[in-house]
Amino acid sequence: MFWKFDLHTSSHLDTLLEKEDLSLPELLDEEDVLQECKVINRKLLDFLLQPPHLQAMVAWVTQEPPASGEERLRYKYPSVACEILTSDVPQINDALGADESLLNRLYGFLQSGDNLNPLLASFFSKVMGILINRKTDQLVSFLRKKDDFVDLLLRHIGTSAIMDLLLRLLTCVERPQLRQDVFNWLNEEKIVQRLIEQIHPSKDDNQHSNASQSLCDIIRLSREQMIQGQDSPEPDQLLATLEKQETIEQLLSNMFEEEQSQSVIVSGIQVLLTLLEPRRPR
Repeated sequence: MFWKFDLHTSSHLDTLLEKEDLSLPELLDEEDVLQECKVINRKLLDFLLQPPHLQAMVAWVTQEPPASGEERLRYKYPSVACEILTSDVPQINDALGADESLLNRLYGFLQSGDNLNPLLASFFSKVMGILINRKTDQLVSFLRKKDDFVDLLLRHIGTSAIMDLLLRLLTCVERPQLRQDVFNWLNEEKIVQRLIEQIHPSKDDNQHSNASQSLCDIIRLSREQMIQGQDSPEPDQLLATLEKQETIEQLLSNMFEEEQSQSVIVSGIQVLLTLLEPRRPR
């Protein structure tokens, strides 16, 4: 039996890539560029991995596009760039993870202001997520050197994509000792106490809800890892901090002792109920 292969798409892209003056936007206008990227089209990857093109794609996913033009077209290239950068192609992962200047460009998104664009935040979180998953050592080392990382996470915790980034950091580090190091680092940065501070009447509803969800995720994740026997010889410092009397007292104080807020009370109750969930035996 003979199989008929349609090589038209690949041949068309290969022909396009022969152009000396080919621009990155022109290439990204091609419908099948992402599929060809995923099947490791060598010519395509050679083009995309050129430093100016990687820099341009990182800029697209982290910088506000020009205000002119239709809304759907404004985010066309940022969206395609995000899909390429998160396509889980090893060569792209390696290039991003090994280039600190690109990582700094990505990181700059968190430093860009108090109000993040939610769509760009989702692009940023996806790119950081794939790097945390695939280039774990490099990303953890990079983030730990950033003195303002936890501050920025908490400043933007009301943006759901940034809450997701925190969850990825807690769940995508697979090696037990490195995961324990990440938990200890976040505990030293007092992330539990500072998430509790977000569940306060002075913060907005999104901050209340996302901080509460983050704390609930920490509780469930830590307990699940204990049940599965995946914990290191060290105790889980984040869970231990959450279960301390002073932590609970601070949460209750935020809920009831100051100007009361329904959102704070609901978010606080979610954390308390999660703490009270029966523990399954190991």
